[in-house]
Amino acid sequence: MLRRSMAVVLARVLARVLARGAGAFRFGPVALFARLTLAACCAASLSAGCKSTSEREISDTEGRRFSAKCERTGECSLSQVSGAKRKDEKTALTFTHTGRLVGICDVVAGHGPDTPADCRALVCQSDADCPPAHGLKNGQCLNALCTDPAQTLIPPDSVMLCLAGAGLGNDQARQVERYALGLNCGSPCKVPAPCRQP
Repeated sequence: MLRRSMAVVLARVLARVLARGAGAFRFGPVALFARLTLAACCAASLSAGCKSTSEREISDTEGRRFSAKCERTGECSLSQVSGAKRKDEKTALTFTHTGRLVGICDVVAGHGPDTPADCRALVCQSDADCPPAHGLKNGQCLNALCTDPAQTLIPPDSVMLCLAGAGLGNDQARQVERYALGLNCGSPCKVPAPCRQP
């Protein structure tokens, strides 16, 4: 109801501007056109009921599925829907996106990940499978991974890719080996050949 009344007010302002012409508002033709376009876009988004919160299902490299309710600012509330669960005190979930990849981490409630081994990369088929970033509706899906292509690849990204498919945690022999392999990606970071590539 509030959105509809705001759209009506904006429509009335538009009508008034058009009726009085550019001179009455001391706008040049280009400035008037820009303001009219902006007002029309605002009215359209208000009447369409633009949502600042989106819900989506996301998946990681371990086959786990999660429900994410995300704001366009990037804050998300996460809950696991299916797949293996951690059996220790790390029962809460958070995103990590310090480098190029977006991952989901098993953490102690109220804390961040202790190591990159607590995180797994998010997999995707389209942008809609990735959490929003930079105020956009969706993230970016490149090579079946949720990424931020503007960022450089860093060791935590390499660790997530080397641990892909290795199961949860980091204490099994294969996980320890993969973790060490991922950390030693060089400078600039290049994901080692045995690992999943970005």
